[in-house]
Amino acid sequence: MKIKSGLIGAVIGTTLMVSCGSEPQEKVADTKEVEEVVQEVEETEYFVLPSTVQIGDLFRNSGLTYVNGYTLDPAKSSTYNTTFDKYFAFGAYWTDMTYCALNGQSQEARKYLKVIKEVSTDLGAGEVFNDEDLLNRFDRNLDNSDSILSILIEIDERTDAYVDDNDQDEFALVAFVGGWVEGMYLGVSTTTYETHSELTGKIIEQMVILDQLVIGMTKYEGSSKRVDQVLVSLKDLQKFFNEIPAIADMEGRISEVKIPSADMQVLGNKILELRALIVQ
Repeated sequence: MKIKSGLIGAVIGTTLMVSCGSEPQEKVADTKEVEEVVQEVEETEYFVLPSTVQIGDLFRNSGLTYVNGYTLDPAKSSTYNTTFDKYFAFGAYWTDMTYCALNGQSQEARKYLKVIKEVSTDLGAGEVFNDEDLLNRFDRNLDNSDSILSILIEIDERTDAYVDDNDQDEFALVAFVGGWVEGMYLGVSTTTYETHSELTGKIIEQMVILDQLVIGMTKYEGSSKRVDQVLVSLKDLQKFFNEIPAIADMEGRISEVKIPSADMQVLGNKILELRALIVQ
């Protein structure tokens, strides 16, 4: 199994059109290019996942602002002892660093970069963060949102290169799950369910990644108690989301779907429960 980033961001909306609705065959015929991409992914066992930096930027542009007290405490990193615990923590801390950096929280971003370097070193991936020039540019540009986004993407790409060069698919997938869950947690924790908003729409859009995450994490079932708990919670979230009437009966793009506030509240609570398992 290989993990690749980025491509799904370009096809995610159209993919939803072929997977939902009452006339799937007609919609598949209209999306030949996406069908070929999905077929290639299946044949090569590639999981095509977006970058957590891209997700963070999407959320920021949709109204997600910094709220103090929601991110994972850097001091908690010392309590993560197993490899899988560290994978999850790396992903969650990476998302928190992105969240802080993109919202002008310079001091907090520096704290998270420090703890990410420590966790990555424990995992044998410390070389990604050993470039002093890159880290100095990160530090100098924390007050420039455009520049810091470019630097975060560069670090993300270097991490991907490390994963590819060292066959670290396990690290890539599990860390992505940790980062994705943390991002979804930040989204649902800082928005309201009373009315449909642009941020709510982005949260709903990101839910389509669940199918790939469940498939990927199933490979590691039995690896640890935490992994099994997270997998059960992912499946529960997936089942609930897919059975929401607005989703089950959806036609067209997921970005146009408006989920009732009561269902969004339940969805949000399930994401909070999942996040608690990731960082426990």
